[in-house]
Amino acid sequence: MSSTDIPATRDVASVADVDVTPGAVLARLRAARRAADAAEVEVLVLAVEWAHAHPVLPGQEAWSVPGIPGCVDEAAPTDGADDDPEAELVGDELAGLPLVRWDAPAAFAAANAMTTDAGQSLIRDALTLRHRMPRVWARTLAGEVTAWRARRIAQAVLGRPDDVTTYVDTHVAPVAGTIGAVRLDRVVDEALLRLHAEERELAQLAALDSRYVRLDERTLNHTGIAELVVRGDWKDLHDLDATVSRLAVVLAEEGRAGHGLSLDVRRSMAVGVLADPAAATALLDGDRPSRPSSKTVLYLHLTDAGLCGLEPVGRNQTTGRPELEQVIRSWCGREDTHLVVQPVLDLAAHVHAEQYEVPDRLRDQVALREPQCVFPWCTRRAAACDCDHIHPHGAGGATCAHNLAPLCRRHHRLKTHARWRYRPLDPVTDPGVHLWTDPHGRHYLRGPTGTTDVTGVTDPIPRA
Repeated sequence: MSSTDIPATRDVASVADVDVTPGAVLARLRAARRAADAAEVEVLVLAVEWAHAHPVLPGQEAWSVPGIPGCVDEAAPTDGADDDPEAELVGDELAGLPLVRWDAPAAFAAANAMTTDAGQSLIRDALTLRHRMPRVWARTLAGEVTAWRARRIAQAVLGRPDDVTTYVDTHVAPVAGTIGAVRLDRVVDEALLRLHAEERELAQLAALDSRYVRLDERTLNHTGIAELVVRGDWKDLHDLDATVSRLAVVLAEEGRAGHGLSLDVRRSMAVGVLADPAAATALLDGDRPSRPSSKTVLYLHLTDAGLCGLEPVGRNQTTGRPELEQVIRSWCGREDTHLVVQPVLDLAAHVHAEQYEVPDRLRDQVALREPQCVFPWCTRRAAACDCDHIHPHGAGGATCAHNLAPLCRRHHRLKTHARWRYRPLDPVTDPGVHLWTDPHGRHYLRGPTGTTDVTGVTDPIPRA
């Protein structure tokens, strides 16, 4: 190949690579890092300004923020608890902060390419820094503390009394740019012990109410393996551990499912056995389990290639993730699960009902076609959402697959009461693609692959 055959961009890149030195690259990297940190601080400032611009006036509803101490941990998955906005309450964590109009965070979050919950949490943290931690806030504005560290400090004092927050602000501000999570927790604990010793003791007793068992869906990958997190009384967990070990020994016997497998693998299998108490009792008593009582419903999305045995990937509708055909086959072949074959739902079929109420079969079709709330950047499961008539039924909108979409309760309210609007592009050629408009005139295209801000785009509709 002659030099004239090499694209000009390759020539420029080659010359640049020769001229660039490691020191120059690192200098540019540091400059980019400083610019990115400054931009994140500016986002916090804008969050405060946005909140101040949307106060709660007489007769208006105030916002509610997820993540109230002692209730739902927003960093961990729950069994549908985070899918009910009505379960979100205005708690002690908002004490000392100016209240914000209930519909204001949604537009801010959408413009920042994040979920409404994440946007609310960002505004909450920014207001906490601005109004309750002036020393840390000042250092953040000066560029001495990164936004993510400042937010972590703000979250550490959520729901804490003013004197504890002031103590933390005073003692953490000098080292806010470098303090780690462990040391930060120790400062908060010290403040509580010094200023509220009796309350701290009661809180330790109340910790018994924070016990939980959570299936962390975020750990699920293509292998079908996930993690279960348990927090409980030591005695209960000790007894459970002993029972799991006993079952693991039984599973190791010749002819059992765990024969030849490692102890850790057999212990994980034992947890699955415990899901069927009758089977677990039979195994521990030395008997063979009878008909399994455990039942799992799997929706398998089939394509033409899948019907011909040429598609190696199915889809687990419960988690919204793809699964290897071998994994699905192994689940269906397990002896401890009763397999039920459900009727086939054609997601392309046009199902219609002569009523406002949405029949279960039509609701299932909509949830399978669009597995999440269709609001920009929302990730709530469709199974926990309302089935919304896009064109209102009272205005002539039909109860059919082409006029229904899943909206979680919060975003359903925004559409109904806060001047958010959306319309499907073409339910036949582009199923699941919706164009949203917020109260400020910004536009978002939400489809199966995610959300795109198309504000100012002349023709936001994708073309083939």
